[in-house]
Amino acid sequence: MLDAVVAAATVAVPETLVDSRARELWERMLHSLGHQGISKDAYLQISGKTEDEILDEAKPDAEQALRREAVIAAVIEAEDIQPSDGDVLAALQASATREGTTPEKLRQRLESAGRLDEVREDLAQRAAIDYLAEHANAIDPGRAAARDKLWTPDKG
Repeated sequence: MLDAVVAAATVAVPETLVDSRARELWERMLHSLGHQGISKDAYLQISGKTEDEILDEAKPDAEQALRREAVIAAVIEAEDIQPSDGDVLAALQASATREGTTPEKLRQRLESAGRLDEVREDLAQRAAIDYLAEHANAIDPGRAAARDKLWTPDKG
């Protein structure tokens, strides 16, 4: 559903931002591989690709991720989505229970650590996706397949 909204959205993503996100995805993968004992050089040898080739291959995923983020941010702004303190406490309930504390105390810890805005941002993003899902027009898979044969965003 989100990708359908993104495909219909007019979002310009600067190439430099796409390059940076592709590099970030590559570095995350290298970090993950490092935990498995696989070095960058070993991975490049196994894949048979250069680092530049891998970065080029990551660009479409990087651009799509950035377009998704832009659409979600636009929905948050357009719908003035702002999680309440109650929303934050409800979201912290499960983590607080696991840690043997209260949501209020966990909220205070996050605020002291400067991480409460991250929680609010995550809740706003989830609310924006929920908003899009609530307002989406579902169609059955057969109809979607037929529609795709007639019209696709690439064809205009």
